[in-house]
Amino acid sequence: VKPGKARPGFQIPKLLKGKVVVGHALHNDFQALKYVHPRSQTRDTTYVPNLLSQPSSLIRTRVSLKDLALNLLHKKIQVGHQGHSSVEDAMTAMELYQLVEVQWEQQVASSAQAPAEDRGPDSSTDVEQYMDDQYWPEDLTQSTGAETNGGPDRQQGEEGREPGVLLPSHGVGLEF
Repeated sequence: VKPGKARPGFQIPKLLKGKVVVGHALHNDFQALKYVHPRSQTRDTTYVPNLLSQPSSLIRTRVSLKDLALNLLHKKIQVGHQGHSSVEDAMTAMELYQLVEVQWEQQVASSAQAPAEDRGPDSSTDVEQYMDDQYWPEDLTQSTGAETNGGPDRQQGEEGREPGVLLPSHGVGLEF
């Protein structure tokens, strides 16, 4: 939600209907809003279990946004006495999503075309195949001995795609 756009009677479902929502730990935001968004239109960077599987000190099922930002974007966030900035968190989640956007969206599209009995788990959580070594920054893959092909081939979003909403922690959203 852009500053000044929220007003009495403002309806989150109206804003988010038909939009892809990108963020980190979106279940917390949705729970606070008492809102359920279709999983097929949710891109949650929390659920990428192999994103940091190489550095042994960071292995866990859900990785913090702070750790992802530091290790994949070489960016320090949530520092200082003020802690979290919802805008900074939202922008960081979007940067992480953009590392694998093309592949993630291709998987979503191919999953939607497959017959129901052939479909695997929902694509919003099954993105492990996009998190292999080729997408890691070279300095991380070299230090682990993993091979890389230099990173993802990032493309621009498709024309005519419905703009999405980035929903960071604390219920503030950014339109893109």
